[in-house]
Amino acid sequence: MVKRSPFLLFVSLFFFCLPIANAEEKKLQIVMSTGRAAIISNEHIDETRARALEDALYSAALLGGAEIDGFSSVQAGSQLDDHFVVRPSSKIIDYDIVDERFDDLHYTVEIEAAVGELKKVDCQNRLSNTVTMFAPFFRVDEKIPAWLSHQPAALIQSLQEQLTRKPNFNLVNMVNLPLDSKELTRDKTHSYKALTSGTTEVSNGDFALSTTITMKRTIKKTSFQQNHFVDVMVESAVFVDSDYRPTEKVTHQAKFPIRNFLPTQFMSVVASPNPTKIRGNLSKLISEHAAELATVMRCTPLSATMIGKEDGLHIPIGSRHGLQDNRLAVVSNEVMPWTVLRVIKIKANSSVLMPLNRKRSLAQLSGQRVSFLEFK
Repeated sequence: MVKRSPFLLFVSLFFFCLPIANAEEKKLQIVMSTGRAAIISNEHIDETRARALEDALYSAALLGGAEIDGFSSVQAGSQLDDHFVVRPSSKIIDYDIVDERFDDLHYTVEIEAAVGELKKVDCQNRLSNTVTMFAPFFRVDEKIPAWLSHQPAALIQSLQEQLTRKPNFNLVNMVNLPLDSKELTRDKTHSYKALTSGTTEVSNGDFALSTTITMKRTIKKTSFQQNHFVDVMVESAVFVDSDYRPTEKVTHQAKFPIRNFLPTQFMSVVASPNPTKIRGNLSKLISEHAAELATVMRCTPLSATMIGKEDGLHIPIGSRHGLQDNRLAVVSNEVMPWTVLRVIKIKANSSVLMPLNRKRSLAQLSGQRVSFLEFK
């Protein structure tokens, strides 16, 4: 029977458990790593440099997470040996060579690397959301009872109040102004009205909202009665940035009974739902609508178009939108491979970014749309 040391058993269990914790850390992170390669006689310095860089990249990938596989083998004389194979569990998205040097024996390369995985997130978790609510539209069937035809205005007021109470939401009330993107984005430099009354603008990184409420009566007939219903639809169009770019439409629909006609008036009154219950159903519908609207805006990716200048890549969003120094962002499209950038300067409504890899061309990145990673 082969006996194993209790200490060796503890170490083995420790290493077998280690990859479980590390493998879960897949988020993008910046790490520093150093690689070394021995200088072999008659070897070109470029080959030695490549081996040192490869060693640095491997070490950086390990810092992002490792998977350790273990197995045991029986040697001659019934000696039990434990073996462990360590391999990276994360990917290197981008890197920059910070320093490289060599002496008579070794070539050393020091790098800064972005390691992890860039997966599409379901929600951005924006830290700050400014929403301008423009004039609503009401489409109410003239056959709707008079007391019910006034409910859309009350629903809009309730929607405003609920969005105002949402965490990290700032609501700008412009319900007296229709959302006309062409008119709102028109150059008003020489507009007398704009000079005297001011203008309404939605800044980059902020949202605009326009809601339409439709109420239509429907009737269902049977042999002895008529059932009247109201079909309600609440639809909000969400726009983002100063060019009012449409992002998503949020729609909620419901059908509520409003009156029943039976053979006698008494039976009709008893069988018909009271206005309080109907108002309660409408209030519940608008609450669900407000909750989904808040989720849509909070989860909308924070992105901007970069403009290259001498000191970096400028974007028109900043600390007011939740950005901070060293905040990471990425650019990726068919032309441009994965490029990691970070914030180096920041103001309330603007920021300056630089690519992690200093060899990236600012001119080539200018005009590209950069997206920030998920907020915690």
